[in-house]
Amino acid sequence: MCGRYASFMAPNEIQLAFDLDALGDETEGLAPSWNVAPTQDIAIVLERLTEASQSVSRELHMARWGLIPPWAKEPGAGPVMFNARIETVAEKRTFAPSLKKRRCIVPANGYFEWEKTSSGKVPHYIHYAAGGPLAFAGLYGWWKAPDGSWLLSATIITRSAEGPMSRIHDRIPVILPRESYDQWLDPHLDDPEAARFIIDVPSPELVADIVGKNVGNVRNNSPENIKPVSEETAD
Repeated sequence: MCGRYASFMAPNEIQLAFDLDALGDETEGLAPSWNVAPTQDIAIVLERLTEASQSVSRELHMARWGLIPPWAKEPGAGPVMFNARIETVAEKRTFAPSLKKRRCIVPANGYFEWEKTSSGKVPHYIHYAAGGPLAFAGLYGWWKAPDGSWLLSATIITRSAEGPMSRIHDRIPVILPRESYDQWLDPHLDDPEAARFIIDVPSPELVADIVGKNVGNVRNNSPENIKPVSEETAD
């Protein structure tokens, strides 16, 4: 699963990294976070067809982390759908419509996972060795409130972990290589199986640093969360 991550890129940095055409007005308030948690607002990259010319615009918007199905009576009803499993994403009625036509990328610098050991859970910060941005494959959807307003929400797709990462946890976010961005975001693609094929790719090579256990409390949000420590001093 992926239940915590860090994203401390400024909107203009995300714009350059993901070749954005536009930034949603709401992204002006995007602040760096070293402890992003479900139900918080997160930045997502999506493509949409403009009504006038039907041209494609790649944009950055803010969404609630946790996909809200259209039949939900309120955003907090039921479990928080912050992850979708790649194995069943095309079958689950909560996720299948979004896989067909509402796909996104969730930009991140790295994510956190907890390894179960004989002495307790040890948090790790997982990222590219060179420090580049991660592109989590995601899905988004719109939920209509009783007052007629619309709420944008999103989820992150996960897959089985492989190699060294499987020692830490059995799941890992689906991380897209740059060459897959265009295909995954393409609003013209409406074949769920073709979309699923795009994200059925090997996980990239990542590094995992042991970090302090303070990251376990979402109220602790500072660069200290991603600072490597020894296992003995993880407390």
